[in-house]
Amino acid sequence: MTLRKKSTLAAGIMACALGFGIPQLAAAPSQAVSSPGAGPAYSQADEALGRHLGVSTARAHQIFDHERSLSATARELQKSLSPAQTAGAWIDGDALVVGVTSDAAAQRVRDAGAQPRKVSRSQAALDSLKTKITGLSRTAPGFVSWGDDVKNNTVRVSVAAGSSDPGTRAAVAQARKLGAAVSETGGVPKATASMAGGEEYSFLENGEAYVCSVGFTARDGSGRNAMVSAGHCVVNNSDFTFKGSALGTVIGATFPGNDYSAFRLDSSVTPSASVSTWNGSTVAVSGSQESAVGAQVCKSGRTTGWTCGSISAKNQTVRYDDGSVINGLVQHSACVEGGDSGGSNVSGSQAQGVTSGASTYSNGSCGSKVGQPTVSWYQPVNPILSAYGLSLLTR
Repeated sequence: MTLRKKSTLAAGIMACALGFGIPQLAAAPSQAVSSPGAGPAYSQADEALGRHLGVSTARAHQIFDHERSLSATARELQKSLSPAQTAGAWIDGDALVVGVTSDAAAQRVRDAGAQPRKVSRSQAALDSLKTKITGLSRTAPGFVSWGDDVKNNTVRVSVAAGSSDPGTRAAVAQARKLGAAVSETGGVPKATASMAGGEEYSFLENGEAYVCSVGFTARDGSGRNAMVSAGHCVVNNSDFTFKGSALGTVIGATFPGNDYSAFRLDSSVTPSASVSTWNGSTVAVSGSQESAVGAQVCKSGRTTGWTCGSISAKNQTVRYDDGSVINGLVQHSACVEGGDSGGSNVSGSQAQGVTSGASTYSNGSCGSKVGQPTVSWYQPVNPILSAYGLSLLTR
């Protein structure tokens, strides 16, 4: 698995040639678009999702609205049902499906307008199983990632294809015995190392120049401007710059375990509550409401630009190719490659997380470019904001 980190600065120089030479963060405001006499005005996010799915902008707008409503229902049910009564929720077509373990919980789900599905393992049981798999991973170097698969009511373990060492073989057998699902992956998990989200910043690591991507802008308790990104882009690194000027001061960074960081921005950097779509437009950020499994999500990053997919799983643990283990990640299917690390992941106008890494194939390509599954991960944004006492910049 590849940490969606560092591209060398040579690639960054090309980005500057394409228009990133102005030393400020302000981006053009997101523009609403609509036909003359039409009803609702559509956002750049609607247009981008429409292009990705091959549907009209109006249909994309409907999808975002519907998924936002279903995700809100999922959050409310998660609050009202205990981990012993439920086992995750996911969007399936036009419906929200919720795993339940009792008739009483099923009725509460129906009353909320969702579809209950009776399952054998509660969320508490899934958490316990994942803890056991984490224990097995310590002697299984072939374990690439593991975490909840709520649709199938199990914990899914991805193992590097061709793993033949005794530790991995024994751990796979034990994982299956415990009831986990095991599958092979040919991708290599790597961490992928403006101010609209997704734009590039550069830094030095061991004297060499690398680039990562901006996540989201924010403010601290004193009203000072800030930015969040990936931790692996910051830990043990120095000389952070944005469009030729100093980026700012590191507030904090953590990696491995978690993968996030925060900067207090230099006065020369003007933050914008938006995310670049890499076509001259931006998407406004209006909040950070968490979307459900199955919802559409789009990612902005300096290498692959604006790519979209859907949320596949939450609460995932990933072991990257350098041995670093990261917890609490969200898996999705938008293309991510080196240099996209730290970039923005949004669902409509709602911030979701900052890019951590992805499984990459030949020449560092994401799966969709080589006929393989696209598997990427982001670190949820709300825990990052809480960790550093920040408030997301919105409009």
